[in-house]
Amino acid sequence: MKHYPSWRTNLLVYIGLIAMVVSYFYYQTRQATREFHQHSQSHSEILAAVVELNIRNTLLAQDGLEAIVTGSLENSGRFIHYLDSIEPFSSSELTAFALESGLAGVKIISPTTDTTVSGPADWLQQNECSETGSLKHLPEQQLYLYTFSGQTDPHPTSCVLVGLPAKQIEETLAEISVQRLLTMFNDLYDIAYVRLESDTNKQNRSSSEEVTETILPMGDKQIVVALKKAHFSKRRAHRERTFLVFITFLLLCGGFSSWWLYRVQRQRLQQTREFEQKMARQHEDAALGRAAATITHELRNPLNAIGMGLQRLQIEDSGLDSEHQELINSMRESVQRSNAIITRLKQYGDSFSVSNDSVPLKKLLDEVIMLYHIQCEEQQLSVTLQCEESTVLQGDRVLLAQLFENLIKNSIEAQVQGGFLQISTRSTEKNCVIEIVNGGFRLSEKESKLLLEPYFTSKTRGTGLGLVISNKIVQAHAGTLDYTIDFNKQIIHVSITLPLIGRRV
Repeated sequence: MKHYPSWRTNLLVYIGLIAMVVSYFYYQTRQATREFHQHSQSHSEILAAVVELNIRNTLLAQDGLEAIVTGSLENSGRFIHYLDSIEPFSSSELTAFALESGLAGVKIISPTTDTTVSGPADWLQQNECSETGSLKHLPEQQLYLYTFSGQTDPHPTSCVLVGLPAKQIEETLAEISVQRLLTMFNDLYDIAYVRLESDTNKQNRSSSEEVTETILPMGDKQIVVALKKAHFSKRRAHRERTFLVFITFLLLCGGFSSWWLYRVQRQRLQQTREFEQKMARQHEDAALGRAAATITHELRNPLNAIGMGLQRLQIEDSGLDSEHQELINSMRESVQRSNAIITRLKQYGDSFSVSNDSVPLKKLLDEVIMLYHIQCEEQQLSVTLQCEESTVLQGDRVLLAQLFENLIKNSIEAQVQGGFLQISTRSTEKNCVIEIVNGGFRLSEKESKLLLEPYFTSKTRGTGLGLVISNKIVQAHAGTLDYTIDFNKQIIHVSITLPLIGRRV
């Protein structure tokens, strides 16, 4: 079974949580939308029923008002017809009767005598009698006109035209009109519009993004009620904003926690690797120490015997020619080189025992530089040293001398065709920093990363342990050794930090 790192598990948990939240939000949104449509449908149906009832009441009120007007004018026309049949009216009498009855005017037309009596005069230009009992609305003259011919009376000798002012009735009808009612409903909250349409073919309409409509038939017409979605849209937008804030919070928490766990894991993994490398290096050093001890014990004595034999042969046998003398010298140099390799190998495998000596730094550096003075002159290598006389280190004089000899020797051997070597020191509160700068560095960037690795060397006869032993000496003195390289100028800058006298940790 595959085990995921904790940061991945944490990230998967947050992704699952976000997926659940998104699914829940989607479900809630669909549920709210469905409930809104159901609520809007029921609300619209109730509202449409109310509108229908009010429209019917309005139409009944209009019919009732017209019936009242018709009945009133019919009674007035019948009464005038009756009085006129007894004794004909004069124009002034009709005028007085109209003013007294609140009428706009009265006109009596006698077809038999071809006479017309009107009061007030010229209130109506019409001289024709319509069908009896008919009520006409003349909006241009703001007049209701009723015709009574008296055909059912015993004396149907004339017809009476009775006019009633229509202004007040028109205002009353406007107040109780269907349009007024629809306007009043359109002004209500959350209602987009209420319409009375004649299209009875459409029984349903799809709701738009802004309104939802409901249609109810009413006779040969239909009532269309549309409710606004603004309130629902605001609630939905608020829900979406809350959801986005929550999702953003989850993403930030998940990302930060996963990043933090990733960093912690990387650090722990790096620490584990470093510990494993350290343990492997210690194990390697221990094995190498045992091997070096065995090699030293088994080979150093025979090499010393060979060296002494060659020296004795060279001294005591004076009859050797120059060729054999040169051969013996080469053999002695090989023995010395083999002995030096065994010594370095033993130093790398052993742990250093550091004594607490007071080491004047400038004096020590002068002594090491003096060893290579002649070689530097032959190679035309300029050496500069900047160090205060009062600088005193705390450590093992022999090991520190070996440290600086290794570094200075490497600098000189790297610049066979001439160059420079700069050594400077500066003191901090607790430590002394020795900086060694020289040219002649010709390794690649990849190879330069292996300088402090054992057995790495660019020399044909090198062991690859010089810098490693130097780094061990620095570490044994509780110091540090770092280097930086300018590949363009082929310059290496080595910085060594060592404790001052009385300040070693």
